Amino acid sequence: MSLAVASAIAGCAPQAAPERQASPLTFGVLGSSCAPDRLARLRAAGVSVVELPLAWDRYEPAPGQVDASYVAQSRARLAACRAAGLQVVLSPGLQYPPAWVRELPDATLLGGVGGRPAGVDMVFSAAVRGATDEYLGRLAADVGFDGVAAVRVGTTRTGELGYPGPGAGGHTGEYWAFSAPAQHGSPLPGWVPGRPTVTAAQADTWFTWYAGALSAAVGRQIDRLRALGFTGRVHLPVAGRGVLPADRAAAVAGLLDGRNDPDGALERGLDYPAIFAALAARDDADRIDVDFTGLDDVSAVRARAQAQDGCRAGDEDGLLERADVADWSAQRFTSALARRLGLGLVGENPGSPDAPHTGGAADSDPLVDQLVRAPAYAAGCGMTTFLFAFEGDLFAGSAPDLDDYAGRIAAAEGRG
Repeated sequence: MSLAVASAIAGCAPQAAPERQASPLTFGVLGSSCAPDRLARLRAAGVSVVELPLAWDRYEPAPGQVDASYVAQSRARLAACRAAGLQVVLSPGLQYPPAWVRELPDATLLGGVGGRPAGVDMVFSAAVRGATDEYLGRLAADVGFDGVAAVRVGTTRTGELGYPGPGAGGHTGEYWAFSAPAQHGSPLPGWVPGRPTVTAAQADTWFTWYAGALSAAVGRQIDRLRALGFTGRVHLPVAGRGVLPADRAAAVAGLLDGRNDPDGALERGLDYPAIFAALAARDDADRIDVDFTGLDDVSAVRARAQAQDGCRAGDEDGLLERADVADWSAQRFTSALARRLGLGLVGENPGSPDAPHTGGAADSDPLVDQLVRAPAYAAGCGMTTFLFAFEGDLFAGSAPDLDDYAGRIAAAEGRG
């Protein structure tokens, strides 16, 4: 860990973090249709929060041109959820950029060996940033934030924090900071991770900058929302546990040559201790929630065999110096880090392991087990909201269904 990062984290130590009032867990769903018949059934089941997803490419198919019918549909969906008395978490859909955005100058990321991943550069590109700001402005004017409790921000094609994962653009072990705007801000222009032309201290400085660019990117999104008048909570979806401190130290000692990076967290820039510390230093930190997107993911299944899956009292103590965190589930480490820095916490299960982009593996828990275990993990980790992935699965006519979810909610609230 760099001295700058250590200093930032020390400045946000747990004893200095604002006290958070304990509150019962609230329950919601991801991917809500806001269809009136479903809303009534969700309310009856005990659901009080819905995530409303929008899509930028459908909203603004051409530069400066909005699809009036989609705008009206989005406004109606928000109004229906609001009328049903549900809290709305709005996903603006920045992870679905229109095709024309990719054609803007320097609109895509570039890897160290030439890879061009799908999607657009939400981190370094000024042109993409400008288009994003304009879209959010139109969204605020056309749909508005009335009745919106939280807005999600992120930088990846899945809407989460990070750079593209291993294999994006056709290459493994590639870092994504080699476009012209990225190189303009790089502390080591031209240096490609793994090349033995720098010192370990310089490699540490480079990785600190690389990860810091992510916190700056989401910070700009938050600033834009605030400038547009949104005063509610911001959710930052994160997956996994990121780069563990011991792995980070070994990786920079090896000049980021691929060692100590079992899940690609280094290429994705997921230095959660540094990124969370930057968010915790913001003036509006008391309205920022880390949204852990993998409650009961495969890391929890594997850690369960060693009784290291669930959060425990005292997890925050000496967190960044503990050697045993490598055996913990991702939810346990990431939640402890957020609590340590005074950030809010919400969470969601990954979804069916057979579905794309859910990180499923052969030994992942099936969706029926996630429905049982994930809410318990959320409560045990001090989260305020659990969101089930996804609403559509509860109405698909197979297990688990909405009645199953209602039973879990009733049991958690002492009614079952």
